[in-house]
Amino acid sequence: MSQGFGPSLYGRGAAVVAAAVTLAFPGLVHAQQQPQQPNAAPQRLVPVTVGANRYATPDGAVRFVLDRSGGRAALVQFEGDPEVHVLRPTMGAGGDEIFQTENGDVRLRVTSHGGIIVYTRALRTGAAASEEGRVAPLTPEELAFAEMQTRFRALQNRARRSIGQPVLFTVPAQMSPLAAGVVTDAAERAAEGLSEAPMTNVRHVIIAIGRVPALALRGDTLIIQVAPQLGYAGRPSSSAIRNVVMGEVQGPEQ
Repeated sequence: MSQGFGPSLYGRGAAVVAAAVTLAFPGLVHAQQQPQQPNAAPQRLVPVTVGANRYATPDGAVRFVLDRSGGRAALVQFEGDPEVHVLRPTMGAGGDEIFQTENGDVRLRVTSHGGIIVYTRALRTGAAASEEGRVAPLTPEELAFAEMQTRFRALQNRARRSIGQPVLFTVPAQMSPLAAGVVTDAAERAAEGLSEAPMTNVRHVIIAIGRVPALALRGDTLIIQVAPQLGYAGRPSSSAIRNVVMGEVQGPEQ
């Protein structure tokens, strides 16, 4: 396979590289640093529906799935956006529960009365959203080895077109189907983040498996550590990758 994906990628050398990365960078925390919340006093959080539900604004312009089945952290996926975003709740004024990205950008607000306000690039001041119904939880798909190969072929071709230069992806030699799904999703987020970083010099992306998600840039090599057991919360977002590549530990999510 072109661009280094194939037997050499999944061979013993790649496994050693991935293992070495995991051991060499156990303290990487750029991707999962939590924004400081001066108002996050220990208070009772507003109860919201547990599970996954679809919501929409009255005009139908914004639709999204909100999944609270994993505990306090929430997952949200907007219609038309392939990325599943991990949101952390904090308490706001008046007892509202505010859901933010890892960069501190507000995406959802659950009012003390149970209403939901959604914020996007087009809705900076927010818009009310109502529940449309229950849906399946947002979980990473499990991928067999052959399917993962196919996905990476397309991914590397897309990355080369968007960046203008070949990008080599290196992944662990052996993975469970669940881990393969999280690793592939992390690679897709990396390709998206790199495409949003103008004039990036990244030519190699190494994805390793560890206990916590982490992210670092070493010259022209982007190192991503994923924790498959955490699901989508176990990999960095595309905005976190873009920020690190551009030299920003944290920055506004676009």
